[in-house]
Amino acid sequence: MENSHTLNGQQTALFKALKSILKPLVAMLLRQGVTFTALTDLLKITYVEVADSQFKLAGKAQTDSRISVLTGVHRKEVKRIRELAEESMQPKEKKASLSAQLMATWLGQSAYLLANGQPKPLLRLQNSEDVSFESLVRCVTRDVHPRSILDEWLHQGVAALDAQDRVVLQQTGYVPDHDFEEKLFFTGKNIGDHLSAVAHNLAPATLLGQTPAMFDRAVYYNDLSAESVQALEVFAKQESTKLLTQVNKMASQLQGQSQGQAPSQSGYAMHFGAYFYHDLTPIPTPIPAPIIAADSAESSPV
Repeated sequence: MENSHTLNGQQTALFKALKSILKPLVAMLLRQGVTFTALTDLLKITYVEVADSQFKLAGKAQTDSRISVLTGVHRKEVKRIRELAEESMQPKEKKASLSAQLMATWLGQSAYLLANGQPKPLLRLQNSEDVSFESLVRCVTRDVHPRSILDEWLHQGVAALDAQDRVVLQQTGYVPDHDFEEKLFFTGKNIGDHLSAVAHNLAPATLLGQTPAMFDRAVYYNDLSAESVQALEVFAKQESTKLLTQVNKMASQLQGQSQGQAPSQSGYAMHFGAYFYHDLTPIPTPIPAPIIAADSAESSPV
């Protein structure tokens, strides 16, 4: 009975957390005209794909019947979904991914940095052994012409040309301001990997201490003035940008050291991010208790 009671409590807590996660997602979907029916179709496909790739039995081939039992999706539907071709990246997703790689290289590799750690202004064209914007692009890809990337960056304000025909970086990270599809590409990567860390931390092996938990921390406060929230947002952005730049630089250097190693030793990936959210409307203040604590703010351990 205790075990059944525990499982029911865990499911209740899970559904409560899911509702909090889903509310902003559903709000975004409704703004984009995505109906409940369309979302259920996507959920069905995702259930099958995850069960197929992540819930295999050791030494056994994954079958349509097993996936059907795991997911509740009819076996004929499972068969149809498994036969679908895997989705490839769309042009705008490729462009966003490439721009992010170029930005990471420019900000992370010493050849493209000044002595103070700031990004070098780069000659537009390669005309010597020194680095240039052209060499930057060529070290990341040879499938796209450097001029087409530069034109897009100039249009978006990511970079500018100075009087010496040098490309000057204007931002410390690639953030597509106006392209909805590019923003969604990064949204999927950021939120997807964050939820993967959460799922790892809630897995039985992690909860039992058999696997180390992944880093997942936040700070949250109530009862702040609008001016206080604005000051905190400015501070958080500045300090987070510094940290992200440092992590990028270290990752770039370590990636260079890993090149040439066997795939089993160098085929790992990581994702580190930061965000700042604030309510656009004040939270109603509850009726105070007879004795009011000196500090009524909520915060999580950092």
